[in-house]
Amino acid sequence: MVTDTFGASGWAILNQLARGEANPDVLVKEARGALRKKEEPLREALAGCLRGTDRLLLKQCLEQVQLLREQIRQLDKALVFAMQPHVATLVRLTKVPGVDRAAAEELLAEIGPTAAAFPTAEQFASWVGVCPGSRESAGVCYSSRSAKGNCYLRRLLCQIAWAAIHTKNTFFGSLFTRYKPRLEAKGSAWAVAHRIGKVIWLLLHNGVEYEEKGPGQPNPATLARKLRRLAQEYARQGFDPSQILNSAVTA
Repeated sequence: MVTDTFGASGWAILNQLARGEANPDVLVKEARGALRKKEEPLREALAGCLRGTDRLLLKQCLEQVQLLREQIRQLDKALVFAMQPHVATLVRLTKVPGVDRAAAEELLAEIGPTAAAFPTAEQFASWVGVCPGSRESAGVCYSSRSAKGNCYLRRLLCQIAWAAIHTKNTFFGSLFTRYKPRLEAKGSAWAVAHRIGKVIWLLLHNGVEYEEKGPGQPNPATLARKLRRLAQEYARQGFDPSQILNSAVTA
């Protein structure tokens, strides 16, 4: 019934249960916001009782959650203090679509303020593990999986890529759209993560600002290749490919 178990309503109800409260009518009163509209189903879900051992275990779990929350707050304060000399770098990183403050801090912690350990963007992408793999033997491709790199940054870049893809009127969104017919959604997102990794290296290594160019215009050569491919597909279906080419030129 509760979408976020550790939200305001869920946390209040769990604390009441841990203290020994078992009356559903009392517990339902702790509901807040949209959960108040589910009063009857919530009362039914809360019907029953907890034994003493159950309440003890629940209380211990809530204390552990509270301890972790407090430790996270302390680490956040320490992180803010440690990142003060690099505020300008964090601001440059957050200009990249999909990069928020937390992502920028994690990037800075993993890579360094200038990405000095990586001479080129390609080496950085390879270290992270977002480069496309190619395992071939005798002209046969056995695997295209990327090599395992820094697992933390691989995860982070994938999250950034998906966030950038869903940002309107951005270059990375249009890049995903162009790749998707050939690579499908997952492969296209991986390619976007690869490109974002190179952009992040450039921002850190060269100290430049990110400039959003918006949706990129299709390359004429790319359009010509796509048109020829479509003409071949129509020809296999029995259509005259010249009509397709002529209609495209007219348009």
